[in-house]
Amino acid sequence: WMLTVPLSRLASGMDMLSLLRFQDEPDGSLLPSRSWVAEVSNCEASFLSLERGLRAFVKYVPRDVVQMMLNGEMRSIYGMTRQLVSILFMDIVGFSTLCEHLQCEALQQLTHEYLQAMCEVIVNSQGTLDKFIGDCIMALWNVPRPVKHHE
Repeated sequence: WMLTVPLSRLASGMDMLSLLRFQDEPDGSLLPSRSWVAEVSNCEASFLSLERGLRAFVKYVPRDVVQMMLNGEMRSIYGMTRQLVSILFMDIVGFSTLCEHLQCEALQQLTHEYLQAMCEVIVNSQGTLDKFIGDCIMALWNVPRPVKHHE
C-alpha cells in the first residue's frame, strides 16, 4: 500500500488535472499524500507544481483554449495564417459617468453581472474571450477553433 495508494491518488489527480479540474473546485483532483518513497514523493511534488502552473495559466488564457492545448488540438506556429474572423469590442455606454455616481459595491455588482452575462453569451455562441479592458470585452470567433456562420 505504500506504493499503490499514493500512485493511485496521483493517477486520479492527473486524470482530473487533464480535465482542468483543480483541487478546490467541486469534483476537483485529490491532493496526493506525501509518500515515504522518494521517487513517488518527487512525482507528487511535480504534480502539485504542474497544477499550480495550470491554475495560474487558465486565469489568463481561456479555459477551452488551454484544454485544446492539453489535448494537442493546438500547436504553436511561427507566422500568420490568413482567415476570416469576427471580432467584438463591447462596452457599457456612459460607464465613466456611471462610475462617478455609484458606490463601489454597487459598481462592482453591476460590472460583475454585466461581464458574467456577456461572457455566457459569447461562450455559448462558440466565441473565445480575449480580454477585459475595464468594462470593455474583446471576443473572437473562428479562432482558435473554427466556427461556422460566425459573421
